[in-house]
Amino acid sequence: MIGDVATSLVHRRRLVLVAAVVAAAVIVGGSALTSPPEAAHAAVVAGKPDKPGKPGGGGGGGGGGTTELDYAAAGDSFAAGVGARNYLDTSCYRSSSSYPKVLDADANLRLVAFPACSGASTATVIAVQVPAIPATAARVSLTVGGNDVGFADVMQSCFVLVSSTCESRIVAGETLVANGTLGANVAAAIQAIRARAPEAKVVVTGYPLLFNVPNTKYQWAARVNQSTTALNDAVETAAVANGAVFVDVEAAFAGHGVGSATPWINDWSWLRTTDGFHPTATGYTAYASEVRKVIG
Repeated sequence: MIGDVATSLVHRRRLVLVAAVVAAAVIVGGSALTSPPEAAHAAVVAGKPDKPGKPGGGGGGGGGGTTELDYAAAGDSFAAGVGARNYLDTSCYRSSSSYPKVLDADANLRLVAFPACSGASTATVIAVQVPAIPATAARVSLTVGGNDVGFADVMQSCFVLVSSTCESRIVAGETLVANGTLGANVAAAIQAIRARAPEAKVVVTGYPLLFNVPNTKYQWAARVNQSTTALNDAVETAAVANGAVFVDVEAAFAGHGVGSATPWINDWSWLRTTDGFHPTATGYTAYASEVRKVIG
C-alpha cells in the first residue's frame, strides 16, 4: 500500500511537471500564434466619439469633423500589452493598459484596429494582422521581431526551467540577427503595412532590456540584454531603410528591469505565467510616452 501511494505521488508529480512545462512554453511565447483578421479587428473596444472639427479642417481619415488620426497597432505580445493584465481577450492577451490603448486616450489618435497578438512573428503580422489594418489608417505602430529569434525558447530554457539548451537557444537567435534574416523579416512586415495603408506613418518600436544587471538573480541576464540590444539595432536599421520611424525604449526602461528596486518588467511567477518577462502597466505607459513623441 505504501509503495502504491509513493508510486501514485511520483506519477502525479510528473504530470504536474509536464503540465508546468507545457504552460511555460505556451504562455511565455503567447497563447495564440495567429488570430483571424475578423476576430483581431473586432477585439477593439468601442472607439472614442468623434471630436468637433477645428476651423479649417484637420482630421485623419476618421470621418466628418474629427481631429483624431485613425491609428492601428500591430505586432506581438509587447504590442498587445501582455504583462499589464486588464486583458480584453484570452486568445491574444490584448490589454486595456497596452501602449496602443494608452495612446488611444490621446486627443489626436483613435485606435481603429488592434490586431496585435501574443506570440506573433513577422510572418503572422504579414499574413494575419496586416489585412485587419484599414487602408485609410493614418498611423500604424509595430512591435515585432522577438518571436522570430525565439523569445519563448530563450525565456523558457534560460529563466523558467533553466536547461542545458539555453546557450544554443540564444545563439540561434543571435545568428538570425547577425546574418540579416531578422532584419529582412522586419522589413517585409513594414513593406506589407505600407502596401496596405500607403498614406500611413509607420512607427516601429524596439524592446526594453529585461534585466537590471548586475542586480538580478539570473545567470544569463547580461547575455540576453546584449542580444536584445543587437535585436533592437537590426529592427532600427530595417525600419529606417523602409521609411518607418524607429522608437528606442531602452533608455526609458533603464534602471527598471527585473532585479531593480522599481521594476517595470514582470519577473517570472508560476502564479502569473501570462505576465512573465513582459512590461507592467507602468512599463507600457513608458512605452506610450516614447511612441507619443513621434507618432503625432
